[in-house]
Amino acid sequence: MSRSSSLVFASLLAVVSMAAANDEALWNEYGRVQTDTGTSGTLKYTAYRMKDLTGALAAWEWLRSPAGKSCDQAPFCTQEANRITVLHNNYVVTFDSPAPPKAAVEGVLQGLPGQRDSALPAILTFVPQQGLVPDSARYLLGKASAAEFAGELGSVDPGFAEGAEGQVAAYKLPGSKTPARLAVFYYVSPEAARMHMADFRQIPGVQVKRSGLLLGVVLPGATEQQADTLLSRVEYNAKITWNDPPPPGQIKPLYRLLLNIIYMSVLLSGVCLLGGLIYAGMRIYRRRFGELESQEAMTTLHLSRD
Repeated sequence: MSRSSSLVFASLLAVVSMAAANDEALWNEYGRVQTDTGTSGTLKYTAYRMKDLTGALAAWEWLRSPAGKSCDQAPFCTQEANRITVLHNNYVVTFDSPAPPKAAVEGVLQGLPGQRDSALPAILTFVPQQGLVPDSARYLLGKASAAEFAGELGSVDPGFAEGAEGQVAAYKLPGSKTPARLAVFYYVSPEAARMHMADFRQIPGVQVKRSGLLLGVVLPGATEQQADTLLSRVEYNAKITWNDPPPPGQIKPLYRLLLNIIYMSVLLSGVCLLGGLIYAGMRIYRRRFGELESQEAMTTLHLSRD
């Protein structure tokens, strides 16, 4: 082997090794727990078990191809030329078929062990959908994903250690041939978002907007008009849900009122009857033992028709 061929081979090997190292760093950051392969009939699949749904969502966005399209085998499904990639609870599953039967896919997903269901990350609610390039979104959970998908922001710490999460995606805007890239970061408090906004503004070519808990960051390469358009779509709207019980029906209060009237009538009647019996007993007792004075004696009128 010639010296030039050896240098080319060494360069290719270094690139492959670096890519493998980057992949391993992303898997660790996203929280991969286990990787299993299996078959269901003639259908082959690979299942990646993650710690939680957020990590599984991040891995699903990473593994899907930008050239893919949505499929109906599952709610979160991307179809490519030779496979589909599915997100299911804390699992990401790739099937080695571009169009496997839906029943076979559901059978595999239901049989996965250690599933953990939870709510989707809140940041997905605030990522603008208008003009979004399909399958271009990537989840940012730490330094590895930020370096891989938003390397232009590498000089800034977005605050991942403080619980920050981000989504970076490409957007096709009217009158523009090349997509602009927008990163949306979600923070635990407005103060944290305000503090990190100043850091992002130090990066040349970056334009930033804060809205509540959100930071919208347009990556370098976009025009000022494109940046203004994208940042105008980043809005934080707090949602409050009241868990008040439903108002009672009209019949039930009337029924209770009628029962209360009956109970009160019976109670008052019993009190009156008891009071009358006590009074009568006292008079009988005093009459029998001679303590009833003449002034207190009851006057009886003996009336007759004669």
